Amino acid sequence: MENTYVGALLLTSLIMSQADECIVGVIGENVQLPCIYNGVKHLASLLLSSEWKRDLEVKHTTNWTKQQEDTQNVSRSTTVSSSAPDSGDFTMVLRDIRLSDAQHYSFHLKLQVQENSILVCTVCLNVAGHFSHTTVLRENIVNGVKTQLLCNTRGGFPAPNIYWIINHTQRPPKTTIITYVNTLPKSQLFNITSVLSINISPDTVVACVIENYVLNETLTTTNYGVNSNIEDGCLSKYLWMFSTVLCVVVFLLVAASLCYQRKLDRDIKRRKHFSCGDYSRSEETELVVMDMKLWASLPETDV
Repeated sequence: MENTYVGALLLTSLIMSQADECIVGVIGENVQLPCIYNGVKHLASLLLSSEWKRDLEVKHTTNWTKQQEDTQNVSRSTTVSSSAPDSGDFTMVLRDIRLSDAQHYSFHLKLQVQENSILVCTVCLNVAGHFSHTTVLRENIVNGVKTQLLCNTRGGFPAPNIYWIINHTQRPPKTTIITYVNTLPKSQLFNITSVLSINISPDTVVACVIENYVLNETLTTTNYGVNSNIEDGCLSKYLWMFSTVLCVVVFLLVAASLCYQRKLDRDIKRRKHFSCGDYSRSEETELVVMDMKLWASLPETDV
């Protein structure tokens, strides 16, 4: 009778907490699949087992007792809090998610004395990936010839919405745009290239916009035409000036080091010359002293 009563309480919690929520996860990151038990029965005092399933595949199982937890992870990429029966929070953490993880998940509770489990929560998981920052390349403009602009982004999922804007407000005709959608090698992630062919003036501002509707992200890259070329020219000019100044500084340092080395060599030669002169003068003096002694030792003679 007690078991039937508990099962009815769990069924009540199902009616209160079951929801079909869609969660968005990012490829390579972790995501939480929420599930909160709202029943009136205190689960920590019961013998329970729980299962998280991905469709029909069991992803995570746990056996709960009054004093301990015996967890059996079918997948190493899942985690459920060990205090879930006390808190009622059976949220599962799914780590390092992939595109194949985009499924419907369900959480089930069962008394160990019962045969059938009770569905408590259902969660829908969508998976998406961030696109890289867009790059825009622009051909040199020739009068009377259509100019081509290329916009590229990669590494994201799903395929984004891509469009162009002329002078901040206008959309070019769809017939002027060709978009190439490919997948990266050994991956389901997208590599997108859009080509715009249109007659525009050199100072026309053109922007490429990438929208990832799943992640609610928008990437915009703007090409300012002549202004961007002017900026590139200024940057080249500054680099040339910096290189020139650097060469002059290096030349002066080399010249100064050579002058210092020559001065050092002259000082060394001068010191050697003075040392040799002092030695020769001391020898001459010694010879004179010896001659005087010899002279004094000679016998005196009358002349």
